[in-house]
Amino acid sequence: MSQDSTRNRSQSCDSGLSQRSAGQTETGLVRSNNQDAILLDEPKGLWLVADGMGGHAGGAEASRLASRTIQTSIHDGATLLSAILAAHFAIRAEQSQSATLAEMGTTVVALLESDDAYEVAWVGDSRAYLFDSNRGSLQQLTRDHNLAGLMVETGALSQSEAARHPRRHVLTDCLGLHGSNKPRIEHVNAKWKTGHFILLCSDGLSGELADDEIATVLSEDTTLTRKVQTLVQRALESGARDNVSVVLIGSPGVATPESQPRKPWCGWLRRSR
Repeated sequence: MSQDSTRNRSQSCDSGLSQRSAGQTETGLVRSNNQDAILLDEPKGLWLVADGMGGHAGGAEASRLASRTIQTSIHDGATLLSAILAAHFAIRAEQSQSATLAEMGTTVVALLESDDAYEVAWVGDSRAYLFDSNRGSLQQLTRDHNLAGLMVETGALSQSEAARHPRRHVLTDCLGLHGSNKPRIEHVNAKWKTGHFILLCSDGLSGELADDEIATVLSEDTTLTRKVQTLVQRALESGARDNVSVVLIGSPGVATPESQPRKPWCGWLRRSR
């Protein structure tokens, strides 16, 4: 089951099963439509954020197609890496069907869990962070697949310099990448620990808020839904020059009270004005 909204500027969703995940995607203050997609499939242990590109229609279609393909592939028993690669080929196939979709592509960052372990995989510059509520520390798990990130890897830039670099939005890898080369899909594996949270986000959040500000919001004594809403609101207050998408997942056993009943489950979401 999935839910799609094409009318609202902002959409939130969370799991009514245990309230251990919540998400929100927002058009922002500059863009005319939302080309991001988020997925919260708690029963399958799958969450993702995708940030589309390639024109008004192309970006939204690419992120939606990636989200749907990855979810279907995981439900069919695929690994996370093979599911992401399948999304790449699905986008490539669609590119040849319409001139308006020829340049479409998308980033993706996804988390798939199995019992007390999880895997995070990504292509592009959407990010995953590990927040340890025991220490109040925030650690970026992903590396940005953009020109600024490449320069960090080679030692030409520091992380702080990369955050302000004018070419930080130029991707070096994405799903739908043209040519014969497959996208570089990176991944990390870890065990869940009590008090740990994983934050998935598009660069509409990480480009507006510094890591310490993100950590401050995640440290607040409130629900997952409220933390997500606050992060999005802070991005809006900072200008929200891009679409803003956030998904927050707590370690197994996390269950926070919500102020009102929530939808039992939400799938991929995208919107335009």
